Amino acid sequence: MPDVASKRCPYCAEEIRAEAVKCRYCGSFLEPGNPLTRTWYRSRQGKMIAGVCAGLAEQFGISVTILRLAFVLGTLIGGPGLIVYIVLWVVMPYRPSQAAGEGSVAPAPSPPAPW
Repeated sequence: MPDVASKRCPYCAEEIRAEAVKCRYCGSFLEPGNPLTRTWYRSRQGKMIAGVCAGLAEQFGISVTILRLAFVLGTLIGGPGLIVYIVLWVVMPYRPSQAAGEGSVAPAPSPPAPW
C-alpha cells in the first residue's frame, strides 16, 4: 500500500491526510477562519431550489435536511424563514466551478422522447 501524505491536526494532534479540510477525529475545520468568517457559497450539487441550504450545510458540516426543515418551520410558524432564505439566495454566490478537466464530468445526454 503506497504511503499517503499526512499532517497533524492543530487541535487534537491526530495524524490526518494532507489534503483534509476537516479533522476526522475531532471535527475541527483546518482552513483558516471559522464558518462565520469564510465566504458562504451556494451549492450546485444536492440543491432543491437555489442551493442555499446545501451550501450552508456544506459550510457548517451539518445535515442539509436539518437546515431545510428549519427554513420550512421558520416559515410556517410565522418567523422570517422565507425572507432569510430569499436574502441568502440573492447574497450568496455559487461556488466557483473547477477548471475544465479537473474532475468535471459532462452530463449524460437525455434519452429521446417516446412520442
